[in-house]
Amino acid sequence: MSSVPYSSMTDRGSDRWKSVGGGVALATAALTTVVHAQTPANLANALRPATDPAAQLQTLLNFQDAEYRREFFANTPIAERILMDYGGYFRYGFSEVDDSSSQAQYLNTYDARLYGRVEIDSYARFFGRLRIEYNDWNTIGDFSSSGEGWQVPIGEIYWAEIDLSNWMAAQDGATREWTAKARIGRQYVMWANGLTLADYMYAATADASFGAVALSGLAGITAGHDTIDWDTSRTGYDTNTDRFYLGGKVDCKLGAHVPFAYALAQWDQNAGQTEMLPGGVPADFQVETKFNYESQYWGTGINGALGGDFLYRIEFAVETGTTLSDPIKHDSDLPPDELGRPQKTVPILAEAGLVGLSWLARDSSDARVDFQMLAGSGSVYRLDSGNTYGGIEPGKTDTAFNSLGYVNTGLVLAPEASNMIIPSFTLSFNPFKGIDGLSETRFSGTAFLYTRFDADAPISVPTNFGGSNLVGSEYDFNIDVRIFGDLNTSFRYGVFVPNTSLFTDTESQPRQFIYVGATYAF
Repeated sequence: MSSVPYSSMTDRGSDRWKSVGGGVALATAALTTVVHAQTPANLANALRPATDPAAQLQTLLNFQDAEYRREFFANTPIAERILMDYGGYFRYGFSEVDDSSSQAQYLNTYDARLYGRVEIDSYARFFGRLRIEYNDWNTIGDFSSSGEGWQVPIGEIYWAEIDLSNWMAAQDGATREWTAKARIGRQYVMWANGLTLADYMYAATADASFGAVALSGLAGITAGHDTIDWDTSRTGYDTNTDRFYLGGKVDCKLGAHVPFAYALAQWDQNAGQTEMLPGGVPADFQVETKFNYESQYWGTGINGALGGDFLYRIEFAVETGTTLSDPIKHDSDLPPDELGRPQKTVPILAEAGLVGLSWLARDSSDARVDFQMLAGSGSVYRLDSGNTYGGIEPGKTDTAFNSLGYVNTGLVLAPEASNMIIPSFTLSFNPFKGIDGLSETRFSGTAFLYTRFDADAPISVPTNFGGSNLVGSEYDFNIDVRIFGDLNTSFRYGVFVPNTSLFTDTESQPRQFIYVGATYAF
């Protein structure tokens, strides 16, 4: 049997935000019949897909899996001679998903992961994992899912790693005061705390340390089907997103505190793609839309511990760069066939921040309390927070923060950081610790509060402009039970309670998400 950890048995997911695009087909179909009455904002919202809680759960599990693997490989020395390890798990999951109009949709997920690891002579490590996943949707009404059937690619993760310091020590027997290692292949890259980048990539990474100072480097391109772009107006945003990243980070360990700083640049490899948008409407109402969003992220922060019971993390990033302006005019009095205008290159200047604090009770129930605050700037000169169609007006600086980062903002609404302030509290504990058969049961509950920075700026979920800054609240509950050494069951429930004044009549009801799954590791 493989040594799959408890955390990795709790229902690993597959594609990042897979099947998020279900709302596009519905919105475009509706647009066709009422196009004459559409405002620019409504046209832009038609290209913003509905949130899929099942996909958000997949994303959360991928992120947690990447965190575990990063810590595991960082703290596990490569074997002295040859080590071979292999195994896997099978997961079945059933999800009931409320769409934006609170209509329940149903998903059965069959997911198998097979992994292998080989380590040679203390300096070479090879790791690979296959993903064999099938999604079976049972949809009701006009809901259109994009994640039906077999999921691709099968090769989820595969990389090779060389530890230079260990290799040199193997040659002469002398230990070094420094370390240096490099990894290349298809891997999940989490940059710093995940604010600016957390995604599957074909990448080369390098890490080196000398004393208290550590350096990290990254060069890679996003991995196609496992990347969901922030610009959902571009065809292929969920299957063909190519963004090249180059970055460097420096850390300095000062006792229990590790401050860091980084620079991360992104080049849009889909730049130059041109489309007539929106689709599904008469040609007279479409406008030519070009895409090119290139950005740089300048970040700093600190992670560490306060005494023995508190852990904290802080990250702040400034985004610069350029993007193309909105191809439509932001004038609701114009008919759709007169909205088009030339696109211009405009500057980007945005920022986002993340703060987290955890209290470890260290009691018999292994209880902990986590607080998190995520905030990002937005722009009143946009109709949509991330899209080019419905994007920034020409002549304005784009202050909406966009990235391929990941921070948990809930299962149901799951907004991005742009123009949001999102505090959350989590309580988790094990009330049955020490009881045979239930000793590895864990309960957790998280409450999210969603507020807008600016009521007149868009967020990543379609809402009405103006009025209250309160978007709503969400409550997520998890129960994980390890029945035997190899079998784990999981129950997850989430409900989003909207501020009805910000949503249409059909979208103002509470939305729920229910997940029940079982994972067998072997």
